[in-house]
Amino acid sequence: MMHGMTGTAAMMRPFAEKILPEGWTLLVPDARFSHPTRGNTWWRYEDDDPDVTRRLQLSRRELMDVDSSLSQLEKLIAEEAPLGPLVVGGFSQGGAMAQEMLQLPLADRIIGLVALGTRLVRPMELRLRLEELDSKHMFWMHGVRDIRVPIEDGWAVAHLFEGAGWPVELVEHRKGHMIPTEHHEMLKNWLENLV
Repeated sequence: MMHGMTGTAAMMRPFAEKILPEGWTLLVPDARFSHPTRGNTWWRYEDDDPDVTRRLQLSRRELMDVDSSLSQLEKLIAEEAPLGPLVVGGFSQGGAMAQEMLQLPLADRIIGLVALGTRLVRPMELRLRLEELDSKHMFWMHGVRDIRVPIEDGWAVAHLFEGAGWPVELVEHRKGHMIPTEHHEMLKNWLENLV
């Protein structure tokens, strides 16, 4: 389970532990890059514009950061996750990284993806990759009052995966850029029913 931009593993761990089914192995990594104001980030934005997260495309350097973070995640899973099925997920930028993990060779092990308040990074590449993979399962949740990642960006994620034939559990909540506590149990039940 991956944190968002300006987050840390320590901030994400209590939520991840709360939804973790019994007997599962949990990995909660810190993102590769330090954020200039707080926490970490999976890729560094090139400018300080507050609306930078609304850009539809990342720059070449930002995409290189994404690829570097993917290498970090691949190494972590190889070293610390037991062989077998994987569920990957995250909030905001971490949710985008979970989707990007489908580009890795370990994608065949992924049985579920959790996308919380997130957006697409490389939609065309992901669409092509989903055509190659067997369909998995997705838990999608987004807030209608999210100003950091607008709900329209979130719906683009859900529609892409639904279009690829994935069963998607959809949870639209009335709040903003957050993971409301009233939906934690629903996510835990979804995870338990995956196996």
